[in-house]
Amino acid sequence: MSDNSASVFEVPFIYIKVRQEEHVFYLTLARPGKRNAFTPVMVSEMAFAFKKANESPEVRVVVIEAEGPVFCAGMDLNVFNNPETEAGNPLVPVSDIPLAEAVSQLDKPSIALVKGPVIAGGFLIIGECTFVVAGPEASFSLPEVKRGLFPMQVMATLSKSMSQRKLLEMCILGNTYSAIDALEMGLITHLTEDPEMLTRQLAEQISDNAPFAIKKGIEALKTLGSLPEAGHQKYLKTKLEEIRSSEDARAGYEAFKSKSKPVWKNK
Repeated sequence: MSDNSASVFEVPFIYIKVRQEEHVFYLTLARPGKRNAFTPVMVSEMAFAFKKANESPEVRVVVIEAEGPVFCAGMDLNVFNNPETEAGNPLVPVSDIPLAEAVSQLDKPSIALVKGPVIAGGFLIIGECTFVVAGPEASFSLPEVKRGLFPMQVMATLSKSMSQRKLLEMCILGNTYSAIDALEMGLITHLTEDPEMLTRQLAEQISDNAPFAIKKGIEALKTLGSLPEAGHQKYLKTKLEEIRSSEDARAGYEAFKSKSKPVWKNK
């Protein structure tokens, strides 16, 4: 199947659900009976949906949520160790992209809405999101060392938002951390009694701002790590000029002069 042969909303996914409300694209982990543990097919479905959302000029923010009491229990080892036990989804391209990379390929803001436990490989999702909004019942644990393993890929992902010392503590001790702990460690960005409402508010606020500028800003930040530090300012000046010459920049300037709300075209 070609990636462009069908709308993402026409695809009968097995393990996820998708919907769009105005400029917000929602991806729901929908394997609650298995605590939303991901399989190779589930990762392919997520990668396909994220790619479609990324390509759509109408999507300005992506929200990742989950059905059931557990946000994600990580990798389904039974299926990964025995892939022949899982039926594929013929309408979704098979992908070998790592889950963290599937999320990080987004060049628009993403929000993880977490209302329950995040375990092991579930961190590959939240660690790559721009915002992580958690409720008081959320908890976070990396129990791999108790099973003779180590969360290597998770460690790489979380190193973007946590101190090395605290990250190693999580990996080595295998403890469970509360949402309050997670906020203090930088693992989540927001803690609230009503995570759904705050997620909606964040998504609306993001959608109100210039999508082209945000996209280019995210792209620039990702690129900086691969450039020599001496070239950072020259590169960023080039990206800023690209934004300044955009239709959205002109719309923003005209709206500022007329004290009206800008109409963004995402270009």
